Parts: sequence; structure tokens; C-alpha cells
Amino acid sequence: MQVTDAIAYMSEMAKREGAEAFDILAGVSSSDGINLFQKKVQSVELSSSQGIGIRLFNNKCPGYAYTERFSKEAILQTVRDALSHSDLTGELDIDLSQPVIKKDQLSLYNPEIESITTDQMKEWSIELEDAVLKSSDEIVNIPYLGFSRSSGETHFLNSLGQSFLSKGNSYYFGAGAVAQRGETNKLGVYTRGGRDLAEINIANMAQKVGERSTELLGASAIASGEYNILFSNRISAQLLSMFSSPFFAENIHKGQSSLEGKLGESIACKEFNLINDPTLVNFSGSKIFDGEGVVAQKADIVVDGVLDRYLYNLEAAKKDKVSSNGSASRGYSGKVGTGFSNLIVPLGSTDATTLKSSGKVLEIIKLEGGSGCSAVSGEISIGAQGFLLNNGVVEQIVDGITVSGNFYDLLHNIQGISNEWSDSFSSVKVPDLLVSGFKVSG
Repeated sequence: MQVTDAIAYMSEMAKREGAEAFDILAGVSSSDGINLFQKKVQSVELSSSQGIGIRLFNNKCPGYAYTERFSKEAILQTVRDALSHSDLTGELDIDLSQPVIKKDQLSLYNPEIESITTDQMKEWSIELEDAVLKSSDEIVNIPYLGFSRSSGETHFLNSLGQSFLSKGNSYYFGAGAVAQRGETNKLGVYTRGGRDLAEINIANMAQKVGERSTELLGASAIASGEYNILFSNRISAQLLSMFSSPFFAENIHKGQSSLEGKLGESIACKEFNLINDPTLVNFSGSKIFDGEGVVAQKADIVVDGVLDRYLYNLEAAKKDKVSSNGSASRGYSGKVGTGFSNLIVPLGSTDATTLKSSGKVLEIIKLEGGSGCSAVSGEISIGAQGFLLNNGVVEQIVDGITVSGNFYDLLHNIQGISNEWSDSFSSVKVPDLLVSGFKVSG
């Protein structure tokens, strides 16, 4: 049974079995790629998956179930499982998304990616390997090298007639090299991804792999104390991602966000803005509809330092008596949650070189783990690596340190925002952030 047939049959069975309302989400995906070592293919990866899930309502109580088998028997059983699950849940008062036609489509699928052959993947990878080895005499090994691509379709249908199909694909190409100086080894990784193959520049990629594998050789800890820290755009997105959930209305309702009751209040410096924008083609989180069939919308979350709104799914929007801003996250096998499509901190007006030249600055280019960080309290305690700069000149290469502070203090203490994002294919884009008042321990 094809996915469209599976959706139609599940809809028919949900109605027949007495569901009051429902929405169905189905997904089909595939990926393939190769990994090389010393010009030889070490592995060829092929994978595919499919599944269909339903959220239905019985006596206003939701029930969830899913299956990865597209047979009539499996689909009927899935509907019955969801009905049984609804006997165990409480009432949920929401209004399902109404039918809407969205004519302006995002270009999330590039057929050229599908035409790439395995031989082409191998040829590009070998070319990158040779270029990386030539980039530095200190590179001794390239343990990660490969090209992969993925594609997928998402199908949605609810009992009110709202439906959509979203199709997309992308590629990832990169290498990780180990550099050695004395008894010290460092790994540097650079990956290029996206939907436009014209953006692949092997010479540029090799240069970045070489720089990242050698730049932290000779690093050591610095004296403990309070520093002005420049979070590089290579890791500022990672940091903001750890603290995205406080902006979800559902977490406000659960008492799991320090931003409760802060709408209309200043929570950051005036230069800081935060946007959720699903409409940008060259971002990996772009979409037309969210996981509940609501049109995904650009939303200004923080405007000139002031918290302007939260992200909403249908349930949280109903509780606050507002409209959903299309921020529901959901896969066919899970329940509805909330998420940024593309989390964006807009570019500032200052170049990174100027920020690095602001006196004594600790530039952080690598973060290690995140177990010491809490999105609820905002506490940050995380290992880091980078450079101690004095008016832009590197005084010391740094590792073996822990950076400590609070996320909400960080937002207020931003001293500068650069005019450059990292070039990664990602759903999170944050420029370099110069922040005062962080503590460092060696």
C-alpha cells in the first residue's frame, strides 16, 4: 500500500470506528552515502523508513498510535490502539486546523541531489582527502570522510479536510582530520551541507578542515576569573539551541520556564532580537505547515530585547486564547510538542574582527557537552576551548576550562553582535556574541 492509500484508509477506519476527530501524519524517508579512509570506501550506508501515526479524539480525550506497516490490518489495529489509548487520557480542548490552500511553495527539493552517483561521491571525497592532507604537515589522519544525502516526504490529513504534502532533500559532505604536535592530538571537523550543489568548494572545505584540526594545538588552561567572552558563530547556535525551550508556551504552562509572565518585559539587551522563520529556503528547518497542519509563520519572539510572544501549538494556543503561530513539532511516531522551525538571531552591524579587538577577550570556538546546562534555571556550566585575545592578538590557545554563567544574564550582558553567521546548513543561525561577566575555571 502506498502512503497516500494508507492515509486514506486510516481516515476511513477512524471514521468507521467512531473517532470524533483526528489528524494523521505519515512520513517516508531514505538516505544513502559513503565513508572513505585512505582513498578506499570503508562503508556504504543505505537506509529507508516509513510510518503513519494518528491522533484521534474520543469523548474529547486524545489517543495516539502509529505503525510502520502499510497494510490494512496494521492500520486498523493502529486506529483501535489509539482509541484504547484515549481511554487513559484526560480531556483536551483544541480546535483542529481548518482547510487552507497554500500556493506559494518553498523550494525544499533539488532533483540534482538525487542524480549524484556513488562514483561521484567517491571522486569528490578523494579530492577532499588529498586537499586536506596538503593543507598542513601536522595532519596525520583523516578518520572521518564522506558524502551523504537524504530525502523525505511528510503527508498530513485531518478530519476537517486539511491536508498537505511536503517534500525535501539535502546533502552533507565533509571531513574530520587529526593533527599532531608532539604528544598532543586535536580533531578538526568541517561539513558542508544544503540543497545547492554549486556551494561545494573542495579547496575551501579542505582549508577549513586543516585550520580546525591545527588551531588548538598547544592549548592549555588559563587562570580562573571573570572574562569578556566572544561566543564564535561556530558555537553560538549550539548555545542558543540548549535554551530554546523556555520560549515554548507549553513549557510556560508546565512551570518549566523562567520566562513565565515576562511578555512585554525586557529580557535581553536592546540590540538582541530572536525570530522563528520557517520561510527561508537555505535553512534546514524550513516548512510550509507545522505538525498539526497549521501554516508555519514567521514570528518575532524577542524584539529589541523585549519578549514579544511565545511559540504555540494548538493546545497551548487554546489555553491562552490565542491563535497557534504554526510551531507544533510532531513526527508520525510521537506526540505533539513545540519547536522552532528556524531559530534566528539577526545579524548585527559589527564585524567579528572588531569584537575580537575589544581589549581582553576569551573567544570560544568549541563547547564540550551540555550536562551542566539547565533550560529551566538558565544555568550554564560547560567545557570550552578557544583563544585568549588581547586587542585581537592571540595570547594563549585555551582548553581544559569550564565556562559558567546564566543564560538570562547572558542575554542582558551582550556587548556586541557580529554581522556574520556560520556557513553550516542548519535550522539555527546565531552571529558571534560578545558577552561580559562570565566566570572561567581551569
